[in-house]
Amino acid sequence: MSRLKTYTIVFLFPFLMTGVLPQASAQNPVISLERLPQQGSSKEQLALKYYKNKDYEKAAELFSQLYKEKPTGRYYIYYFNSLLYLKDYKTAEKLAKKQRKLTPGYRYEVDLAYVYEMQGENKKSKNIIRKLLNELPQDPGRVRQLAVALQNKGYYEESLEVYRKAQQMSEDRDYYMEMAGVYRASGDFGKMFDAYLQHLSNNPADMQLVKNRIQYYTRFDVDGNMSEMLRKKLLEKAQAEPGNLAYGEMLLWYSLQTKDFDMAFRQARALDMRFGDRDEDLLGLAEIALSNGRYDIAVKAYNYVRKKKFDTPYYLESYAGWYHALVKKADANLNTDTKTYKELQKEGEKALEELGLNNETVSIAEDLSRVLAYHLHDYDAALALLDRAGKVEPMNQFTKAKLKLLHADLLMMQDKVWDASLLYAQIEQEMKHEPIGHEAKLRNAKLFYYKGEFAWAQTRLDVLKSATSKLIANDAMELSLFINNILEEDTMGFTLRMFGTADLLFSQQQYDSALVWLDKIEKFPGGPNSAQYVLYKKANIFFAEHNYATADSLYGQLYTYYPQSIKADNALFLRAELNRLYLNKPEKAMELYLKLMTDYPDSMYAGEARLRYREMRTEEQPGQE
Repeated sequence: MSRLKTYTIVFLFPFLMTGVLPQASAQNPVISLERLPQQGSSKEQLALKYYKNKDYEKAAELFSQLYKEKPTGRYYIYYFNSLLYLKDYKTAEKLAKKQRKLTPGYRYEVDLAYVYEMQGENKKSKNIIRKLLNELPQDPGRVRQLAVALQNKGYYEESLEVYRKAQQMSEDRDYYMEMAGVYRASGDFGKMFDAYLQHLSNNPADMQLVKNRIQYYTRFDVDGNMSEMLRKKLLEKAQAEPGNLAYGEMLLWYSLQTKDFDMAFRQARALDMRFGDRDEDLLGLAEIALSNGRYDIAVKAYNYVRKKKFDTPYYLESYAGWYHALVKKADANLNTDTKTYKELQKEGEKALEELGLNNETVSIAEDLSRVLAYHLHDYDAALALLDRAGKVEPMNQFTKAKLKLLHADLLMMQDKVWDASLLYAQIEQEMKHEPIGHEAKLRNAKLFYYKGEFAWAQTRLDVLKSATSKLIANDAMELSLFINNILEEDTMGFTLRMFGTADLLFSQQQYDSALVWLDKIEKFPGGPNSAQYVLYKKANIFFAEHNYATADSLYGQLYTYYPQSIKADNALFLRAELNRLYLNKPEKAMELYLKLMTDYPDSMYAGEARLRYREMRTEEQPGQE
C-alpha cells in the first residue's frame, strides 16, 4: 500500500471562524470537519476557543464531555483531531470504533486505519483499506465519499485506486475530474493535467469546465513551471491526435491565455484546415493580437480569412481588418518610409474599388484617409474620401462621429480652424453623453486656445473636468491649469498666444515652425511657468521627430529643475517609456518608473509605471515578483 508522509487536513469550521486556513504538515495532521453551528453552549464556545488557540489538551477535555453528552459527528471530529494533535492514538482508536458503531461510514473506517498506522500497526491499517477497496460500492456518490475520505488522510494512491476500479465498473461514467483533484492534492501536476485532458477527450462538452479548473490552478504558477508543463502536454496531445478537436481547441485557448500569438495563429489555421468553419476563431485572434500590438499576427490572421473571398461570410470584415492591421503595423514601425505608405494607398484604393464604399468598408476609407493626410500630405484627397464615406447609408451614429472627428482634424491641419470647430460642435451635440462627444469638446477647446479665445476655451474645459473618461478629464484639467499659469505671468496674453501658435503648428506636424515659436518664448521675458512648459513642449516635438537623445535630455531637465511642475510626472513617464521602447536602456527605464512611483504616487501615470516596473523586474528575475 502506497503511503505519503504528509497528511492533508481541511478544517472547515475553524476556517470559517477565524478566516485562517491551518497549514497541513506531518506534525499538523488534520481531517475534514463538518460545520458546527455558529451559536452554541458556553462550553462549546470555550472548547472552540481552546482549539483555535492550539491548546489541544483543554480542547480535548471539553470536546470529550460534549461528545459524551451528544455523540454527534460534529463533536467527534474536533475531539478526534485534538487527540491526533496530542498523539493520544489509543483514545483516538477507541473513539473511532465507537463512532463507527453509532454511525457507519467510510470516514470512520479510514480514521481507524489512519490511527492504526500512526501506532505502527500497519497490518491492521492495510487490512481495513484493502477491505474498503475490495467492497467498492456501485453508487457514484458513495464512490466519491470513500475516495475523498482516503484523500483527506493522504492515502492518495488508494483514493485513485477507488476511482480507477469504479471507472472499470461503469461504462458510462468516468472519474477523471475527481482523479485530477487527487493528483493536485498530492502535488503531481503533470498527472493532474493528463486527467483533465482525458476527461475533456471523453466529454468535449465540458470544455469550459476544464478551462476554468486549469485557469484557476495555473494562476498560482509563480515560476511558470506548470504553464510550461501544460504547453508540452497540449502540444503532445494535439500532435498525437490531430483529429481530436477538443485538444486542438484547448491548445488554441492556452496560446491566447499565454499571449503566444505565433502558436495561436498556427493552431487556429491548423484547426481551420482540418475541420473547416473556424473563421471566427481567426478573427477573434486577430482582434486580440491587434489590441496587444502584435500587428504582424493580426495581418496574417485577417489575411487568411480574406483570401477565402466569397467562401466566407466574413470577407468584408476580414478585408477591413486586414487593411487596418497593415496601417497600424506601418505606423508602429519607425523606419516605415513614404514608399510603404504609397503602397498602402494603392491597397486601400484597390479594396474600395473591388468592394465598394458601404457600411462594412467605411473603416477602410477612414484608414486610407489617415494614410493620405498624415503620411502622404494629400489633404484634398483625404477630405474628398471622407465626404464620400460620410454619405454612406445606413451608418451607426458612432461610426459617423468618428468620420466627422477625423474630418475636423484634417481641416484643422489645413488651418481651416473655424470649419473644424463647426464639425467638433456638431459631434458634441450629437454624442453629448458619449466619450467621443467629450473628445470632440476637448479638441474644440484646444482649437479656441490655439486661436487665442482663452475664455471660450476655459468654459469648455471646465465642463470636461467632470467627464467620465479619466484621460479626457485629466487633459482638460492640465490645459486649464496651463492657461491659468501662463496668464498669471503675462496677463496681457502675449506669451499664451505664442504657445497657442506653437501648439497649433505641432498638431499640424509643422515641427520646425513650432520650435521657432518656442524659441521666441524663451527670449521673451517670462517666469518659471513659461520656462518649464517650453522644455516640455520642445521635448514632445523632438520625440515626435524621433530625435530621442534630445527628447530624453529635455524631459530630464524638466523634472530636475522644476520638480513641482504639473508636467514633471508626465516628463518622468515619457522619459521612462522612451528609454524602454526606443533607447534600449531597460535599467534606466526601471529607475525612472520607480522614481515616478516614489516621488509622484498620486500621478495618473503611477499605476501604469508600477505595472511596467513589475513586468520588467519579472523579465529580469524570472520566477520572482
